[in-house]
Amino acid sequence: MMRTLNTKVYLVFLIVLCVCGLTWYATTQSAQTLSLEQRIAKLKAEVNTVPLSAQNYPDRAQTLRDWGNMLTDRGHFLTQQDLQLSFIRLPDANAQAEDVMKQWVRTLSFIEQNGGRMGTLVRTDRNQLQAGQLATIVLEYTVGAVEVPKGTGIRLGVNMFNIRPRPQTSDPASENFASFKVISSTAQTEATSAPVYGIFGSIFGPIPLPALRVTSGALKQGDKVIITLGDTSRGSPGYRLQARDTDDFPFLIAADFTGDGNTLIPAAKVSMTVAGDAAALINAIVPSVVAVNEPFSVRLRVEDQYWNPAKFDGGRFKVSLNGKPLGEISVAAGKYTAQLDGVKIPLEGGYKIDVASIDGRFACKSNPMLVERNPQQRIYWGELHGHSGWEEGVGTVPRYYEFARDVAYLDFASLTGHDLFLSKKGWEEIRSETEKANRSGQFVAYMGYEWTQQFINGGHHNVFFKTDKGNYVTRWEAPKPNLLYEKLRAIDATDNVLIIPHAHEPGDWNYNDSEMERLVEIFSMHGSFEYFGQRYLRRGYRMGFVAASDDHTGHPGYSPAMISTRNGLAAVYSDKLDRDGIWRGMKQRATYATSNALRPVVRMSVDDKRVGEAVSTGVIPTLKARVLGTAAIDHIDVIHNGQVEYRRDYLTPRPSDPTAVQVMFFTPTETQGDTVASPKGGWGWEGWIEVTGGKIASIEPLNVDHYTDQFHRVDDQHIWFSCRTRGDFDGVLIRLAQSPADTQVRVIVSNLAGAAGGTGASGNPTWAVSIPSRKPLHETTFKLSDVAQKQGEYKLTPTHTVFARKARANAEWDVSFSYRPTKAPAQDDYYYLRVVQIDGEAAWVSPVWIGEQKKK
Repeated sequence: MMRTLNTKVYLVFLIVLCVCGLTWYATTQSAQTLSLEQRIAKLKAEVNTVPLSAQNYPDRAQTLRDWGNMLTDRGHFLTQQDLQLSFIRLPDANAQAEDVMKQWVRTLSFIEQNGGRMGTLVRTDRNQLQAGQLATIVLEYTVGAVEVPKGTGIRLGVNMFNIRPRPQTSDPASENFASFKVISSTAQTEATSAPVYGIFGSIFGPIPLPALRVTSGALKQGDKVIITLGDTSRGSPGYRLQARDTDDFPFLIAADFTGDGNTLIPAAKVSMTVAGDAAALINAIVPSVVAVNEPFSVRLRVEDQYWNPAKFDGGRFKVSLNGKPLGEISVAAGKYTAQLDGVKIPLEGGYKIDVASIDGRFACKSNPMLVERNPQQRIYWGELHGHSGWEEGVGTVPRYYEFARDVAYLDFASLTGHDLFLSKKGWEEIRSETEKANRSGQFVAYMGYEWTQQFINGGHHNVFFKTDKGNYVTRWEAPKPNLLYEKLRAIDATDNVLIIPHAHEPGDWNYNDSEMERLVEIFSMHGSFEYFGQRYLRRGYRMGFVAASDDHTGHPGYSPAMISTRNGLAAVYSDKLDRDGIWRGMKQRATYATSNALRPVVRMSVDDKRVGEAVSTGVIPTLKARVLGTAAIDHIDVIHNGQVEYRRDYLTPRPSDPTAVQVMFFTPTETQGDTVASPKGGWGWEGWIEVTGGKIASIEPLNVDHYTDQFHRVDDQHIWFSCRTRGDFDGVLIRLAQSPADTQVRVIVSNLAGAAGGTGASGNPTWAVSIPSRKPLHETTFKLSDVAQKQGEYKLTPTHTVFARKARANAEWDVSFSYRPTKAPAQDDYYYLRVVQIDGEAAWVSPVWIGEQKKK
């Protein structure tokens, strides 16, 4: 962690990832021929005597990165990510870059000379840490052989993904108060706060964190600094822990060992475990496709209110199908998962398994399952975008794969570390753990990484390798997508490489390699971005759809919303669960994307062709589909060349159906025009829904993707709400006990909180949600009769829309349909399905094309 001279607050990661010119691509002759030790010596000799220039900047920056990698491998450099970050922020050879480079030379020189001599940091309390709860954490920093002189002193760093809530030193009676106790015979100190920039603060700009100034004397070897987070001695209730469990909750001590007031050296780090909170719900997972009488397992997960694995005292659960007992699952005390093996279903059809605790506390239905006579393709679920503590995130690599396999119950996964943050040591650990995690027939793991470039230079792309032999090509080596394609082709066969661009730092849809870039990510924790996939399709690129999380907290495949939404999932059609089968499915674009970690079953064909394939030209095709939703199906759209050509509606109520009203909130992510730009940001909504002339019997929140998304029925006429949208739909299903003809619904929006586009754009959630004001900022009113036969669309602003309709609350979740256009489509036309459920959740099935692709 290093305090840089520039403390300008960077609001979004878009700005952090500023322009990296093509000069990075050109390495100097010295960098290619000299040893690392010689390059370091040369840099030390010249950094203060030879001015920085466009010619020597790439070589010096690469030398610093390699130097940092070497010290990381030795275990002495604790924040190599911050070193990499410096050259993202400062891509050009200017005066500021020269100052930062000199500072890093001083920092790395100091670490090289004093590694292992800067003290230790340990945790001394034994308090249990549970997600979302209050606790007290006591850290003890023991000064090493290198003393801390008078001046800036030390600062406490907290990983940026654990920074909410933030420790503070100003109010001893409030949550998160941090105190310092110093045991020293020579030093006088004072507690304060100071700006911290980087991985153990914020990469978006400096934030204030607890610090200790040395006002006189020095902290010498053996002196101790005791830091109490959540010190309750003066009235604080404690330190509010993050709402996610983790095996890697790190804190860092950085110190001004040089006394210059500018260079803070990362001295010591400690990490701890945060467990889940008390059990609040259960989820059951079954295979999406099985054969008649084929044995399968019902897997159970016990979760806390934040969707973490729960702290659970143990219990027994009944498993049944359509009221008939299938068996029992026992979850041992201290565990949160278990399963029932050997379940068989003798008849074809769509099914959901019921699971309920013996004590009546918990109940759930499984994801839907399609039982077929002789399935030719299975549906496997995976995570293709996630991060670990080797970058700016948290969580160990072994736990990443363990969570994916044994908690999220995925079939395949990849850990896609940012190239700009990964060290060589981190890459090799990921390689080793990926190889260990891969188990044919049980769980498939692939090597992968994220090529992390700003959108004006090509945008973010995840790159995957079929084998464990792949090596990553960085943004420094290949600063444009065409150069990335070229470099990847040089290190491996195109059949062994898969590239997936994504939207939040958008891939440039003007680039494509048809052999390697076969899929596009259209949903993640950043929001919903169907338009992003369409931008590729309308250029004639044949791309399939996947979704993912981009989780940075060690929760691949089942992650709480941190930014905008929960994670999506990638579904792959394959005949077998191994690297060859899943890889073939992805390369053939036999995929679909889903929102919010859900697993609907979708079977689609066009004539005799499957998803991702091409049908003959000159004929009128017939599209057939069967959909098993996790909830009732709202509608299914047939998309032809980017436009809805046919919609099949399932939610319009029949005369005999109970009265229900679906109210949904929406903000788009699509940008105008065809220029590559960051998607529009997310919005937080607060307000009230009032029913007059009728009475509310009950409500059901829809698309709850964060624990701060809340809908509360106050009485039989009023509901207050708080939710966030970014390309997705959040809302509520209102069941009415009475609904005379004059019943009206008034939607009051009293607050809108927006965020700019780009990475991290969401309208960040607050910790607690309060009852909103009733004073309208915007409002709309509609009669039930207005929305009885079609959905009403009410624009509050050009960006904010309320959708409402009278809905069939008991609509089918298992549906089939066919569609035949009126005329034959043209060569290179495409069709895909968009499935939308009553809860706003969606699935996007990869296209089927007309005619074989012509070589360009």
